[in-house]
Amino acid sequence: ARRFVTGMLRLCPQTSAPDEVVHRVELIVSELCTNAIRHTRSGDPGQKFHVHVCTDERGVHVEVRTLPPRRPRSVPRVVPPEDPFSEHGRGMFLVDQWATQWGTLSPRENGVYFLLAWEPSD
Repeated sequence: ARRFVTGMLRLCPQTSAPDEVVHRVELIVSELCTNAIRHTRSGDPGQKFHVHVCTDERGVHVEVRTLPPRRPRSVPRVVPPEDPFSEHGRGMFLVDQWATQWGTLSPRENGVYFLLAWEPSD
């Protein structure tokens, strides 16, 4: 998923995303796809999730569409890490810090989207 999104940003003729933006998008996608596998039915054997990317000269909009969560009515949320040395629990906190905007998809669709905007180059 990281290579897919990075390739889309670097090859898209309408955009010239700065390297810092490409790196942030790559990290956010990694976090959201990891969550899709760990917390939704998309991580069950034989299941999948989908990554949708839309980009233009001002930004990128990415959706990670999943199967329903393993726990009913659970939604992604920002949880400040309790232990500063813990290897887990920072994913959505980082997404919240790096993305211009993020949220869950509509009630009929499972998953998360994010938007990362940048200043267009002249």
